Parts: sequence; C-alpha cells; structure tokens
Amino acid sequence: MAVASRAFEFDEVRANLARMAAIFNRDRLIETGYVPMFILSWANIVVEVAVAFFISLLLHPSAQFGWNGRVGTYFEYLVVNFAILRFQTTALRAFAQTIRDGQMLGTLEVVLATPTSLKLLVLSSGLWAFSLTALQMICYLGVAGFFGLNLARVNLPAFVVFLLLTIFSLSPIGVAASAATMVFKKTGPVEWAMTSASMLFAGVYLPVHLLPHSLQVLSWMLPMTHVLNGFRGAMYGATLGQVGSEALWLCVFTLLLTPIALGLFAGAVKRAKVDGTLALY
Repeated sequence: MAVASRAFEFDEVRANLARMAAIFNRDRLIETGYVPMFILSWANIVVEVAVAFFISLLLHPSAQFGWNGRVGTYFEYLVVNFAILRFQTTALRAFAQTIRDGQMLGTLEVVLATPTSLKLLVLSSGLWAFSLTALQMICYLGVAGFFGLNLARVNLPAFVVFLLLTIFSLSPIGVAASAATMVFKKTGPVEWAMTSASMLFAGVYLPVHLLPHSLQVLSWMLPMTHVLNGFRGAMYGATLGQVGSEALWLCVFTLLLTPIALGLFAGAVKRAKVDGTLALY
C-alpha cells in the first residue's frame, strides 16, 4: 500500500512538472513569436543604461549613493535600481497578461477544465516571464559594467538569494493583479498603486533616508524597498548576514501574502464561473 501511494505521488509530481513545462513553453513561444518587439526589449536595455549614466554625471559620488557608508556614484545607485525594478513590472503584468491572453484566445476555460490546479496554473504563468527578466537583468548589469559599474565586488550567494526572494515576494502582488483581471478585465489600481509607491517611496531615484519620517515608515512596508536594499548590499559585497534583516522581511511578506493572493484568485475564478464571464474579455 505504501509503495503504491509513493508511486502515485511520484506520478502526480511528474505530471505537474510536465504541466509547468508546457505552460513555460507556451509563454516562451508567444513572447518570442513577435521577433521585432522581442529584439527591441533587449535593445532598450542599452538605452536605459545610457540614460542612467548621463543623468549620473550631474551628481558627484557620495556615501548617500553607496551602501553602509561606502561612497558610490549615482550611476551605480540608479542602474541597479532600474535593473531590479524590472522584476516588479514583470510580476504586475505577467500573471495578469496570461489570464488576459487566455480569455482573448479562448484557452483559459479549456485549461481550467483540465486536472491542472489553480495554484499550479497561476504560479506557473510567471515562470517564463521571470526567467526572461532574470536574463535581462544580468544583461543590464553587464552593459552597465561597460559604463563603469563595478561587478568585481558582487557577493554572488547574496545576489542569488535576493534574486529568488524578489521573485517569491513580488509574485503574490502579480497574482492579486491577475485576480482583478479575471473579474474586471483590467488590473485596476493594483499595478498603478504598486508602481507609483515604489517609484516614489522605495528609494528608486533617491535614498529613503531623505524622505520625511512618515514616508519612511510607508517605504519600510513596501517589498521593493527591501529588495533594492538587499541587492545594493550584494552589489557592494555584503554577506547574507549583513543583509539578513531585508531577507527576513521578504520571507515574512511572502508567507503572509501568498495564501491571501491565491485565495483572491480562486475567489475571482469562482465568481467568473458563476457570472458566466470566465472566457469573456
């Protein structure tokens, strides 16, 4: 009996991995099918890095732009933030776009009729988008290296850990946005609110400590603030112990928000089925 149970569990895991691979391959084919836009998305990296470089020439190096008292240039500060901010954009759009495409192409209702669970469907929808964003971020930092970004001091273990924590902590926000898409056919205020809050309060353009105290409290509540702090530390050679508080905050945020976001998505699917709007767009 135990052997049969383990065999069943193994088959289920293998089937889920096959479904995840199929969703990943579907999203890859859709993304790379529009060749000019796919190429331009990479070319845009060079443009963004160049803009950040020329803006940075207006400001002198300062400890405000470094990490833990180390002097840094505004270019280093800005280009790292821009590279990491791509993950939030991906999280806010990838899941919702998958739902939107499924509604427009008429495939969403078919997929939901299969044994594929809701959790597997929605979380797998970000696999390709986050993989592509990770590659583009590495390319982004590589291009920035030609403009003077120091890549020799990067703490690779801390960098990889924060790369994973960034994906895990921002995914629930994207799932919540996809729930709004399921019901309202738009992401609504979710994308706007998170993007605006991060640009204004997470330290993308200016260090957080320059904000009024009340806004610093708001900044502390945003996951992007801790993501950026952790990555900037890793770029300056900080160990996981030195950026452990940022990592811990992101872990807690992920554990708290993930079940809430999945619950919202399940509720949105249930409502769409009842209203008969599951396949409408």
